[in-house]
This record gives sequence, C-alpha cells and structure tokens, in this order.
Amino acid sequence: MSSWTDFQNRRILTVDDSRAVRIFLLDILTQHGAEVEEAASGREALERWASGGRYDLVLLDLILPDLDGIEVLRQIRQTDSETPVVVLTGAGGIESATAAVRQGADGYIEKQHLDAEGDATAFLYALQQAVEHRAGFVAQQQLQEMKADFYSMVTHDLRNPAGNVWGVIRMLLSGKAGPLTPRQEQLLGIAQTSASRLVGLINDYLDFAKLDAGFLRLDRRDAELCEVVRAGVLQAEPQAQVRQQTLSVTLPRESIPAHVDPERLEQVLDNLISNAIKYTPDGGGIEVALERRGEEALLRVRDTGQGIPPEQLPALFAKYHRVPGEATRGIQGTGLGLLIVKEIVEAHGGTVHAESEGRGQGTTFVVAIPLGGER
Repeated sequence: MSSWTDFQNRRILTVDDSRAVRIFLLDILTQHGAEVEEAASGREALERWASGGRYDLVLLDLILPDLDGIEVLRQIRQTDSETPVVVLTGAGGIESATAAVRQGADGYIEKQHLDAEGDATAFLYALQQAVEHRAGFVAQQQLQEMKADFYSMVTHDLRNPAGNVWGVIRMLLSGKAGPLTPRQEQLLGIAQTSASRLVGLINDYLDFAKLDAGFLRLDRRDAELCEVVRAGVLQAEPQAQVRQQTLSVTLPRESIPAHVDPERLEQVLDNLISNAIKYTPDGGGIEVALERRGEEALLRVRDTGQGIPPEQLPALFAKYHRVPGEATRGIQGTGLGLLIVKEIVEAHGGTVHAESEGRGQGTTFVVAIPLGGER
C-alpha cells in the first residue's frame, strides 16, 4: 500500500464478538473504499473463510465466544500463507498478541486505540504496515523457493554429464576400450581426478540446496553400522592411495544394529574421510574407528594432518566455512561438506564435533548416532 486509498475495493473480514467494534471497523474501512464482511465468532469466521473465497485482510479478535483467536489463525495459516492477518487485543493482552504474531499474524492493535471519535490515521497505518509485511514475507518465501528450484535444476543438469565423463574415463583406464600408452594413462588419470572432484562439488551443492529448502529426508531402515563403515572406507581407499596415505579402520567384534539411513551415514563418512585426505600431507595417515557406547554408536575419523586452531573449531560447521591460513590455501572445496555432515547427523538425533590441539597436531571428528531412531 502506498496510500489510504489502497483500501479501495479491498475485501476485508472482521472477526469480533463485540458489535461496537465491528461497527467501528465497518465504518472506518468502508469510508476508505473497502468491502467489509463481519463474523461474530471463530466458527463463523472459518465458515466464511471456507466458502467466501480469498480476502485481502483479516482483522481477528483474540478472545472469541467459541474458538480461541489463535486457533482461528492457525487454521487460516494451514491453507493460506499470503493473506495479512492483524489481531485485535484488549488491555493486558499483549502476551497473547505476541504469541499470535509467532503463529503467523502480521501485527496486533490494542482495542483501546480504536477510537471512533478520534483520528484513524494510526489505525490505518498499522493495517498498511501489516499488509506490506505479509507481502514482503511472501515475496521472500517465493524467492527462496525459486532459488532452491534453480539450484536443484542446475546441479541436476550438471551431475548427469559430469558423471558420464567420469564413467567414460574410468572405462578407458580399465583397458576395456583398448590398450593405452603410459602418457595417455597419465593424462586420463588427471582427467579422472578432476571429474571426480567435479562430481563431488555438484553433489555437495545439490545436497545443500535440499537442506536449505528444508527437503532433507531420511530413509530409515534396520542396518548394521560395521558394514556401513566398512563400505565407506573401502570406497575412500583409492583417494588415499593417490596421496600415498594410510587409511585404516577399527571395528568392534560384535555387530552394531541401528535404525538409520545407511546411505546418508555413508555420505557422512565419505565427507569426513575426504576432508581428512585433503588436509593431510602425502604419506600421512587417517584412522576410522567405530564403537558402541550404551544406546549410541561413536564414529571417529582421525588424521595426522594440519590440525585446526582451537578458536576455529566452533565455526567449522558453518555454511561455506574454510579454515583460513597459508596451510589451507590452494586446497579446493565448497565449504559445505561439514555443514552437510552436521545436518545429516542431527537429523538422526545425533551430534558431531571436532577435536584438535592446533596446527600440526591433526584433527579428530567424533560422530554420535542413537541406535534406536524413530520407527
């Protein structure tokens, strides 16, 4: 709204059990060109809402003879996130009004400010602010959805050809398409490393787009964690061999059954091991250990790499965070891997943290996952 004439032909629903309040609202709003409909109870308001189509604004009393005003608001917001709703509260009702704002209302007006004999400018200004607030909220929400859709579309479109390139290079290196000269093998090896890195970056961005849009879903099922960890380490071994690093795994003798998403946990392990390989010098070592402690499993990934200054540890799992400094310069990455790890672990009801005594002391990531999960 840019002026009070913007109420012209706006369809407004007023919900209040006080006839005097309804008359005031009808009078002041129709003077400014609005089309006003009235409801004296929460149920009547919801009936009008269900049968009367869309409104441009709802003025809602919090204390109604049947339904609580916040319940009316909740039901409106179940099907409509765009229509501005302003709650009306009596003296001493500020706490309820702020609770309504947390539930999706766009503002509140105290009834003692509804003065039929006074200037209505402040009242109309409050309505204007509420309408603009809701319009801004909806626009921001739509922008976020568009960003998530665009992010997913681009990364999906990139992942397929990148994966094909990586697969073709792998086939050539296997010799299935014919013998290669040593120089050809060397060049294809470089191409394979780059293609593998590209696929990893695309997967990170795609997962981040899902997380950012709130679309992370776990496919929980019964799994054996020792097998999950063994498979993850086996998949990471070629990366470590390229750097002449030692990758070892310690598993308990007894199995550790859990109700988890095994693919997502393997993704956690892949991110942690890849991170360790990246920040550990050639010839270093990475140790992966799994153990059961009570009703949770503890996974540790320890490296003999550069280590992390203690003051940097709390920020490790933030979006796009990279440990600053000369030692990490030139090491490529999105800065999203540890954020993805954190989100997956916390979605399982678990925790993850890093331990390091500083530069040159290596780093250990510790993941705790409840074994029961939700069924």
